[in-house]
Amino acid sequence: MAHFLVVYATTEGQTRKISEKVAGRLKAAGHSATLVDARAAATLELGSFDAAVLAASLHVGRHQPELLDFIRRQRTRLERVQTAFISVSLSASSTDAQDIANAREAAETMFDELDWEPSHLHLAAGAVHDGRLGVLKRWVIHRILRQKGVEMDPSGDMEFTDWPALERFVDGFLAEVLAAGREFA
Repeated sequence: MAHFLVVYATTEGQTRKISEKVAGRLKAAGHSATLVDARAAATLELGSFDAAVLAASLHVGRHQPELLDFIRRQRTRLERVQTAFISVSLSASSTDAQDIANAREAAETMFDELDWEPSHLHLAAGAVHDGRLGVLKRWVIHRILRQKGVEMDPSGDMEFTDWPALERFVDGFLAEVLAAGREFA
């Protein structure tokens, strides 16, 4: 059994939901997973872990600073294990190749700034929950979505996350961690 550390930073909650699904998927496969909000990670003793999944959402081209701080503080430990990074954004749901390229470039820019690179990267589509947004942010997001041909659901809630794609990513990452030949107690 391998032990996975799953650390996330979230603004409106979708990245936390994605991270909970990741941890649940790993546990369902018979492994242990510790789920930690990046804001709390600085004050916790993380213990040992065999691999890590980090997740953050992308807002105006940047990921949350608390996750970047976590990576900076734990870089040495993260470099000793396989890591997956999940970048959550609305761009990841786009059918426009340039939007996807921009989301990937934002993650790569962050990796360059940190002088760190995960072994695996997944771009996951986020969600829009009007009730969690301020008026200005809601107006901007709705405008961008309309420009992309997406009309908001009247409920004000739209989830774009491709859960089967996330499951395939987690399963692939898990398989690579296990195939690395390390025996887990």
